Amino acid sequence: MSSNDNEVGDTIHLVRSSKGKKPQYFEDPACDKLHSMLWAVIEELSVARDRIDALERTLEQHELTSVNEVDSYIPNDAAADARAERRRGYIRRITQCFADEANQLKRADPALEFEEVVKVTADEA
Repeated sequence: MSSNDNEVGDTIHLVRSSKGKKPQYFEDPACDKLHSMLWAVIEELSVARDRIDALERTLEQHELTSVNEVDSYIPNDAAADARAERRRGYIRRITQCFADEANQLKRADPALEFEEVVKVTADEA
């Protein structure tokens, strides 16, 4: 290993999909998919809630803003665009089990976009 291997700014990209067949825990494979999706949502939400809590407490501690001010924040166009992009990535991670199965079946359909999920959900309601 050279001294440059761990410099700040070096990025290591890892493959985010596993190889091989996934274990099946439930009799119905759809239950396994829902189980995976649920845990992805739980992980994401837990991390997000902890980060929000830390930010709000830090901001209030330094008297930079209040929770009420955070609650009433309205994003500008750039912030709204960044949120939409982050949301699309979030949905891709949650629906990854479906994308993995599609790739295994040689039908590399992309994960649903946020707007598609909202439409499907609204149509079923």
